[in-house]
Amino acid sequence: MIKKTLATVIFSAALSFSSLSFAGNLEHNMETLAKNFKAFNKAENQKDALKALDNMKAAALDAKKVKLKTKDPKAPTSDALYDQLTAQIDSTRALVQAGKLDQAKVEGKKIAAVKERGHAVYNHH
Repeated sequence: MIKKTLATVIFSAALSFSSLSFAGNLEHNMETLAKNFKAFNKAENQKDALKALDNMKAAALDAKKVKLKTKDPKAPTSDALYDQLTAQIDSTRALVQAGKLDQAKVEGKKIAAVKERGHAVYNHH
């Protein structure tokens, strides 16, 4: 009986820690996205812009591991929003690689729009 209770307590603690870890990682990824979005907008050369976009994409892909839930059945899934975000980052990155940094910065505003849509649906602060 004591072994079962102890095992249950340990399992519950591990599960709680795991949930906190995911929440912490999600928050870290959102901070990384925001920081690198600012860095991208301030970038004055291709190298800095690409670095910021690559960091944003890595954060978005890592954040996608956490499945967010909403009470709105018509809302896009978090997976769909992360897919839109990474697609927009890729589109912007292609412009930077083509040497069109100014055009990429205009296109990059769509990244902010996707982020705002996600925050409207999933940010419960």
